[in-house]
Amino acid sequence: MLAAAVTGLPTASLGWFLGMWMFTAIAGRPPVSTVAGAVAFIGTYTILFPLFSWLLTGGRPAVLRFGSDAIELGAQRHDAVRVPYEIVSSAQVRRWWPITVFEVFVDAADSSQVSRVDREGRRPLRKRKGSQVRFSMPIVGLTASTSDVRSQLRRRGVSG
Repeated sequence: MLAAAVTGLPTASLGWFLGMWMFTAIAGRPPVSTVAGAVAFIGTYTILFPLFSWLLTGGRPAVLRFGSDAIELGAQRHDAVRVPYEIVSSAQVRRWWPITVFEVFVDAADSSQVSRVDREGRRPLRKRKGSQVRFSMPIVGLTASTSDVRSQLRRRGVSG
């Protein structure tokens, strides 16, 4: 929730200032109550953005499991995928605060061995680039830290 609030604050501020700029350009004058309106809008948005994000993801939270033979990963509100260790060509954790992303790369020829776990959500995050397919998920909302994920990858012999 903290990451969503940190993301919501600059987003609300940018939205407010762009809206005021457009209003000034159209009306030819600045709006009357800019400071009070800005504080109310930015504060409300910063509180409601993480609250509604949390409510919407409650039914299908993010999942990351390291099983004995496969990795199961699924982003919030998305279906999960089950990727056998033997077809994983590489895996990595990329850190762009406040969002840390876990990515698993598979050769395109082996992507048919990846199975989809239906959680009644959207399609899994999957992107094909050249001869590889990337499955990714933000690890926001998981109880595992970045070092825990890297430790599990090393334990299972998956290159990072």
